[in-house]
Amino acid sequence: MEFLIYWLFFEFIGCSISRIAIPALSFGKAYVGPLNAPPAAFNWLGYRRDEDGRMVIARDVAGFIGFMIMTVVFLAVVLSTHPF
Repeated sequence: MEFLIYWLFFEFIGCSISRIAIPALSFGKAYVGPLNAPPAAFNWLGYRRDEDGRMVIARDVAGFIGFMIMTVVFLAVVLSTHPF
């Protein structure tokens, strides 16, 4: 059950948001790595540079970033619509 929750939030929703948000927020200078990228290709922070000099972000790190983006947007919506 814990694996299903992890997969749903971080791997599916987080990576989906990151695949759209990271290139848009970085103006194309960063993107999420492919699904079949070996983990040894990334440094300990989950980043590397490709041959064009663009930053490639590991899938698990991108899932966390996407989850954080989703949380911030959710809190902004809730706080802006909540009557005080």
